[in-house]
Amino acid sequence: MNEQSQKEVELVAIINSFNRRSLLQAAITSLTESLHKASFGSAIIVFEAGSNDGSAEFVQQWQQQNPGDNLTVIEAPPGRSSFADGVNQACAAASARYPDCRWLFLYETDNYLNDVDPLEKAITLLKREPKLAATGFTVKHHDGEFFGYGMSFPSTLSFGLGQSIAAHLGMHAPNNSGWQASDGIRWRTCDIVFTSPLLVRREAWEQSGGFDANAFPFSDSDLDWAWRCAKLGWQMAVIASDHVVHDNLAQLSAWSANRALDFHRNRFKLLQRHRGKHVALLKPMLFARHFAEAMILAGKSATDPIANEKLAKRKQMLRTVWNNYS
Repeated sequence: MNEQSQKEVELVAIINSFNRRSLLQAAITSLTESLHKASFGSAIIVFEAGSNDGSAEFVQQWQQQNPGDNLTVIEAPPGRSSFADGVNQACAAASARYPDCRWLFLYETDNYLNDVDPLEKAITLLKREPKLAATGFTVKHHDGEFFGYGMSFPSTLSFGLGQSIAAHLGMHAPNNSGWQASDGIRWRTCDIVFTSPLLVRREAWEQSGGFDANAFPFSDSDLDWAWRCAKLGWQMAVIASDHVVHDNLAQLSAWSANRALDFHRNRFKLLQRHRGKHVALLKPMLFARHFAEAMILAGKSATDPIANEKLAKRKQMLRTVWNNYS
């Protein structure tokens, strides 16, 4: 990827960075190596959410040493450093700096590209299928194990039962269409394709208004976006690929510190928005589930620090479930 004028940039990669320095380095290295081979012009915008582990210094150094990569760093303004805020601000910067950009590539620090081929195919597919808002990829861990790429729109029952039981019953499985083959690309549609990574049509992003950062600052921001896109008539796709990795190597983000409570708060809000206000009728079922989970954890907490921490979270959810987990 040689240094290019703004008019030549067709794709802008969007990266949210927060305290995962080693993953960030691998992600940017593989991304830029792949983009060097691309037939399209590209740029990268990194949203730095306030890292203190050397991530910010790393991207600044990369920007200085590799000007041909068109990498720009934007820093989170006070009070607007959530995941959804970062994606929205970086996408807005992409549209402003590169007015002819057609594609926004949502790429996370736990992603890794082995080749530019998936991106070339994704662009070809989106050009060929005008109803597709975005396409993701079948992803793997670094060891070759397949990882989930998407899911069906969640039901109220799956939420009431809890993630483990719902997953065991296959209630979160993607509602895939049959595989299609066109222009040498094997692809299918699915309700929700996760943003890790995801190539987004700029037109669909702007029509939908991007992520709702106020309602869904972290978890379920991509689910809400996919649902709103579907209501506008858009579809999501996934491309079969062996060259895309989604693997955090057991390095959880600091954004994950309150994952359990955040998940329940946001999933409740998501279902109320898209399934209806009757979701409130689930509260007794949710309370009963949290109580049962707390009883199980209480028996382990005396000798297991992790169980003790989980027990504290369940107690918090027991207190807040009646107020929508707030």
